[in-house]
Amino acid sequence: DSNVVKIIRTIKERDMLPCIIFSFSRKECEAYALSLKDMDFNDDEEKKLVREIYNSAIDLLSDEDKKLPQIGQRHRRPSLRLAAHLKETVEILFGEGLLK
Repeated sequence: DSNVVKIIRTIKERDMLPCIIFSFSRKECEAYALSLKDMDFNDDEEKKLVREIYNSAIDLLSDEDKKLPQIGQRHRRPSLRLAAHLKETVEILFGEGLLK
């Protein structure tokens, strides 16, 4: 695991969430997401709310935007480990305490 992933695991273990990890590299963001894919950040009710908010945001996109590769990738990953491209959705989820 990278140092960033180790730090995230430590933050979670110490119940210090939420945290924001920023990288200019989309490739790094994807690597972090894959490294954390087995880690659970939300309980079942929170996961349901995340999916509802995310799906509502996707529904507001134009048909053309829904075809973007970034949207398709996120849509196949409903747990939303890292929300890298949907600024407003990230703001809503973070504001509701659902993005850890």
